[in-house]
Amino acid sequence: MIRLLTKDDYVAASQLIASAYPGMGLDSEEKLEQFQERLRSEQETKQDLRYYGKFNVYEKLVGLYRLHDFLGNIHGEKVRQFGIGMVAVDFFHKKEKVAFDLLTHFHETAASEGVCFTTLYPFSIPFYHKMGYGLGPTRYEFRLLPKEFPSSGDKSRVQFFEKKENKAINELYERFVDQTHGMISRTSNQLDMMEKRVTHYAGVKEDDRITAAVAYKLVPVAGSHFLDQEMVIYEWFWESSAAFRDTCAWIASQQDQVGRVVYRTQDVNFLHVVGDPRNDSNILIHSVYHEVANVGAGLMYRILDIEKFVATTQFSYGMKPSEPTSFTFNVNDSFHSPNQGTYELTFAQGKWEISKSTDPAEFDISISDLSAWWMGTASLARLAKYGNVTLHTQRAAELDRYFQAQEMPMCLTSF
Repeated sequence: MIRLLTKDDYVAASQLIASAYPGMGLDSEEKLEQFQERLRSEQETKQDLRYYGKFNVYEKLVGLYRLHDFLGNIHGEKVRQFGIGMVAVDFFHKKEKVAFDLLTHFHETAASEGVCFTTLYPFSIPFYHKMGYGLGPTRYEFRLLPKEFPSSGDKSRVQFFEKKENKAINELYERFVDQTHGMISRTSNQLDMMEKRVTHYAGVKEDDRITAAVAYKLVPVAGSHFLDQEMVIYEWFWESSAAFRDTCAWIASQQDQVGRVVYRTQDVNFLHVVGDPRNDSNILIHSVYHEVANVGAGLMYRILDIEKFVATTQFSYGMKPSEPTSFTFNVNDSFHSPNQGTYELTFAQGKWEISKSTDPAEFDISISDLSAWWMGTASLARLAKYGNVTLHTQRAAELDRYFQAQEMPMCLTSF
């Protein structure tokens, strides 16, 4: 049985999480009690979070997950989407399909509430790929010298933001969400972290309107002396290139106090912003390619209801056909059977319409690859070249123009 956790479950849940995630450091009674209070607070007071637990026939908690109820930008439309996190399985109940059952319940809950899109950070990429998830954007971790940031902006316009500016910072963040495919609106946990000032904020304010914001911390370099520190940037968002260049100039001016600037972004174009993008590894990749970043795959996407996804997003960021057009495609989704089958997608009178079809398919695609393609992290043409997609048509490049977002999705939300 899988159900919402109640107050009687928090002790067992905290112990289960401590065992599944030893890196969280829940290794004392005091820390376990603090985490139980966190569970209580999140479960009972936060509308965008829910904890579900799986109980065996003896009413023992053997697994749990946290459901996140998000609102995010997909192709320019605000779409409700569910995220799954903190998946934990009892150490003595592995290989009993507990995680499988939790994920199935998560999908069924989303479907019952009309949610067409789900997302997660994987503990195992292949496990979730088998469950129909496609890879989202890659993340680049740059380790840059401050002096390599452009200094052409006006650093005097950059100021430290006190807590009283949180509302204005979040207003900028939501404007950034509105303009950026893949972004998710602020969550209750993010708002709490801002109130606690887990990081510092600096940026540019013009006429009582914040136009750029950087969340950062100065972190001592492990194993070095007390004067050696790095600037770690956790968030960076802006709405004008001038404000962005001002923050760059401010970062460049920190070279006397900061050894390296650690910046993690899903935008590979940032490579072209700095003078020297090389990191401090001194690694040369054959033949003469200098290492500039650590690269990671993490965020994964899944379309849970193909027809609703099309109706909701309308692929607003893609090109529109110049005349009425249609095509058919077959989707393989063995984990969520309502998606399985052949579809006809038609464009007429400025709108995309989709329905199930019995006509021959022009290509066959898995739900994981379809999710990556329609979110803009893969192209149909390249998937076909690699043999992931079986094409019975020569229209791959044309279809990419219609359904790929013009830019890769970006997401600053951790969960």
